[in-house]
Amino acid sequence: MVDLKKIFNKRNVVIFSVLGGIAALWYIFSIISINDVVDAFKGATFELILYYILIQLGLMIVMTVRWRIILRSQGMKDVGIFRLTKYLLVGQAISFITPAAKLGGEPVRAALLSSKEGIPFDKSLSSVVIDKTLEISTSFAFFIIGSIIILFSFVISPNFTYIIVGLSIIFLFFLILFNYRVMRGKHFFLAFFQLIKLSKIKSLRTFMKKVKEFELLIIKFYHEDRKYFFYTIMISLVGWILMFFEYSVAAKMVGHNLSILQIFLVFTFVGAAYLVPVPMALGALEAGQVSVFSIINISAAAGLALSLIIRVKDMLITAIGLILLVIFGLNFKDAVNDAVYLDKHDEKLKKDEE
Repeated sequence: MVDLKKIFNKRNVVIFSVLGGIAALWYIFSIISINDVVDAFKGATFELILYYILIQLGLMIVMTVRWRIILRSQGMKDVGIFRLTKYLLVGQAISFITPAAKLGGEPVRAALLSSKEGIPFDKSLSSVVIDKTLEISTSFAFFIIGSIIILFSFVISPNFTYIIVGLSIIFLFFLILFNYRVMRGKHFFLAFFQLIKLSKIKSLRTFMKKVKEFELLIIKFYHEDRKYFFYTIMISLVGWILMFFEYSVAAKMVGHNLSILQIFLVFTFVGAAYLVPVPMALGALEAGQVSVFSIINISAAAGLALSLIIRVKDMLITAIGLILLVIFGLNFKDAVNDAVYLDKHDEKLKKDEE
């Protein structure tokens, strides 16, 4: 009898996803001339590259400030922007190289914040989950809006229509269900784990308790801390505006002036690509940009060139994050051990107070 657990273990899933991404890349480069891709970069002037770098710095500041607001909503001390940015970069680096739909580095980010800043691990983790929930919810919403625009404004193949409609329905279902439950003060993650019977596994009872604890903090943020919730939406709005400029500049680097609608579709597909559980969105990013550029009747080579700009940017951020991991001694295992110690110490203090 075939042992499915051995076939679908973590290592094999990573290998299969990477091989799938490589196959997709091979197919894309087999149908698009590399010379056409190189020619697309003729518009990449030094001035545009400088603008692109400055926008990335602006986006990093926005993400850090949003995280800081979330921490403040939980009554945590103000952590310096530079230190928070450092933890954010490490988390992004690990997320980029793991097949976890932008989530692989988030426990690391939470552990580092906890161990380096003395913040209880459950609050560190909940702040990170809130931050990523806002980001992923936005990606879902943008994809749904983008799909509606494509379906009613462009001519696409029936197969592609089915894919877009199917994904939109799935994203919309989870987006509505999550926000409905959280706004009503009910658990979402805990209810999901109970639905799939994880709560009945004895070895996971401690984990389930932790999920319940940090999800209560998430519910509090959405349900009670409305002031901070709106602050995060406002700072996220600044980030969305910067993203429009980011992709406008990137498009000019590959020789095209895109309309606001076209830019929206481009970064909608970028966000969707990074939700695919493949390390570095390998193949998904390129396929998404080739598809969207074909839909808006622009050279597929330009779409592939733009995806390469995004990939180079992500690889540079990943390199910086991994260098920080080494230079500043941000060891994940040590951070987790320190976080466990901090939680135990916090519990001891509470008992002493009682």
